[in-house]
Amino acid sequence: MPSASVPEPARRNAPPARRLPAELPKVEQLAPRLLTPARQAGKALVDRDIAHRRAAVYLILDHDSAMGDLYDSFAVQAFAERVLALSANLDDDGSVPVIFSSGDQPFLEEIRLDNYRGRIEQLHTQVDWGWGNVAESMRRAVRHYQEAGATDPAVVITQVGDEPFDKAEVRSLLQNSAALGVFWLFVGFGRGRLAFYKNLNASASVTFTNVAFYDASKNPGSVPDEHFYAGLVDAFAAWLRH
Repeated sequence: MPSASVPEPARRNAPPARRLPAELPKVEQLAPRLLTPARQAGKALVDRDIAHRRAAVYLILDHDSAMGDLYDSFAVQAFAERVLALSANLDDDGSVPVIFSSGDQPFLEEIRLDNYRGRIEQLHTQVDWGWGNVAESMRRAVRHYQEAGATDPAVVITQVGDEPFDKAEVRSLLQNSAALGVFWLFVGFGRGRLAFYKNLNASASVTFTNVAFYDASKNPGSVPDEHFYAGLVDAFAAWLRH
């Protein structure tokens, strides 16, 4: 089994002197259908006083076979689109790296403002169904972030539909990545068991300062934008201000 260690600690999230405006004109030009959620995401950042902050946004998607109907119903596609709309307020490159959690060889691609329509459905058919190996996908996100040489922090939105089989590795990776400027947000939706993620910070002996869990319900598409983005950014905002 591969080690759960990650590369050397690097940067912490020092605030920039100023923040470029959110890329909403780019959204309006390339992805007008995402303009409303992008505005709602921006409001969530303003309300939490982090609209001036920048961050790299990553998306890990559970590709266990139990998620099949949620891919078929476009629920995962819709979820990815909302994450892309959030990213438009935090990053200016118009893209989000997407990693499908599908075993020892997680599949990495990207979803962009200029190609987002049907993108997740197109990509996931190229990936074998996995079996709850989440840690390898997390390592892949950390490697990509460090290889990019980013100086802004990263928020890795990790969608989970059931508990992982590699729980010890996940815990070790979370602990080892605490100093890297990486925030892990586990977002649960689907019909599986999620107690592992809900209880990551329940122990008095081990606390992960860079980890949060948001339960997006069985159908996140039914959650209004205002509540959805509050769930995505609440803990991240608190971590940035720490």
